[in-house]
Amino acid sequence: MVTSFIEALSRLPGIELLDGKQAATAYGQDTGGCRRLPAGAIAVNTAGTIREILALANMHKTPLWPISGGRNFGYGTSLPVDSRSFILDLSRLRGVQIDADSCTALIEPGVTQADLHAAIERSGVRLLVPTTGVGPNGSILGNALDGGYGLTPVADHFEAVCEFEGFWGNGTPFRHVYQEMACSEMAKRWTQGIGASWAGLLRQGSFGVVTRARVQLARVPEATRILVFEWKSDEALEASQAALSALTEDIPGIGGIIMMNDARVLSTQLDAPLASPLKGDARVAYLSQLARERKVSPWTGLGTLYGSRDAVAGSVRDVRRRLKHCTVWSFSPAQIRLLQKTLHHLPKWGFSALRRHFGSLVNTLGTVEGYPIVAFLKIAYALDPSVKTLTVAAHPAKDGVGILWYAPLLPFTAGDVKRYRRVMSDCLGTNGFDPLLAVTSRSSRALSGTIPILFDRSNPVEVERAHHCYRELVKVGLANGWPPYRIGVNYMDLVACRADSSNAKLQRLLKQALDGNGIVASGRYAHQSPEAGLARQALSDVLAPVDH
Repeated sequence: MVTSFIEALSRLPGIELLDGKQAATAYGQDTGGCRRLPAGAIAVNTAGTIREILALANMHKTPLWPISGGRNFGYGTSLPVDSRSFILDLSRLRGVQIDADSCTALIEPGVTQADLHAAIERSGVRLLVPTTGVGPNGSILGNALDGGYGLTPVADHFEAVCEFEGFWGNGTPFRHVYQEMACSEMAKRWTQGIGASWAGLLRQGSFGVVTRARVQLARVPEATRILVFEWKSDEALEASQAALSALTEDIPGIGGIIMMNDARVLSTQLDAPLASPLKGDARVAYLSQLARERKVSPWTGLGTLYGSRDAVAGSVRDVRRRLKHCTVWSFSPAQIRLLQKTLHHLPKWGFSALRRHFGSLVNTLGTVEGYPIVAFLKIAYALDPSVKTLTVAAHPAKDGVGILWYAPLLPFTAGDVKRYRRVMSDCLGTNGFDPLLAVTSRSSRALSGTIPILFDRSNPVEVERAHHCYRELVKVGLANGWPPYRIGVNYMDLVACRADSSNAKLQRLLKQALDGNGIVASGRYAHQSPEAGLARQALSDVLAPVDH
């Protein structure tokens, strides 16, 4: 079957075809040490060939794994769930058009943050790129389709997409209903359309291939402020949660607030303090001592405010008035740029707060102003003391980095934050990994945790230990009522509902209707594993919520 599929593809113009060995070389490196190598790969040069590729895949019953950039670091990079799959590489499709009137960008799958930033600059329109930590080469569309988010005003990147064009797995085309009604201008401005909406099937879905999308971009606001929060104890952080939850609802221009423990902050510092060979209690003591010496608070937060000058100034005052358990600093972009010019002239003996937050402020400046930077990739290299600065060529998977990202959702409450801190620290410590904890506000009701597992990818024992720890984190999180908001290709079984559940039945009905041969993204978030569902149910039955 694969041989005949390859023979049929070889006659198709506008593609580059790779066999299994070539595909493993080109796409097989994964930061998580996953070995789900593809059966081959198809690099698409022109969007017009996608429908023909789908037709051939259906004819030969060969699944495809679409990627738009192959930089899904910590979640599988480029690799498929199902090793029978051919990677469908859309990264070469990089067309982008800026529409100034609607403040949107019409993009192809391969458009990166850097591509979009350059297009906005050429257009002369003052708009923000929806940046993420993956940096300038990260795909805009790929991040949105996998449920990614950032700190710019439109934080949920999938919700920023107002139009999708492409094909369901069976070859049927899809596009916005207003395009069908010859109301194309409103398709740019009203995502929902009229009648039933199918767009949500594309979020972490396995039903279709997106060939173009229109993204709504936030205008550059009149004023921006970067907020820095410091909590002097775990208890102070927990006591702030109710006020922070209320603030995220009461202040329309407030972006996501990320709250990081001291070890997480240390992991981003240029001299790579986590590269120490110390283990166990000695390592815990070393990191604690280092945090004290560098005056890193037990918890540090970064947040953003957008809006008019008066609204932002009032919001800063409101935040300071209502948060009783932490210190809050506020910086404008102009102030941060002034610090860049003057900080090295200030006396060495003072200004400790400015010095310890300076790097974070400079990095966050790029994010909130909507231009992509590589600095947030530094955490992936935290165990490598030789990496001091990163360039746009940085590629953790090809550089041999070992990192997995665990990303649970939890209620925005003091009790859940307290339990999250204890439970996750215990699980990581038991498995021999640093507790690099962070939570980010996603709404006034929900937080998204982000926990990197850093390991030596060249050591098979370390890789196996990291995989085991990841599974333990997911299981313990689920037992506490914290489901992941996204998950890596190696761990889809952990979030699969029982095969006889209503969700699994509905998914099969949709798959049969839209992709009857199971061509697109086989196994992605699939509720088809009765063993996985039963195993997780058994775990839930025996594990009550944990509070050590």
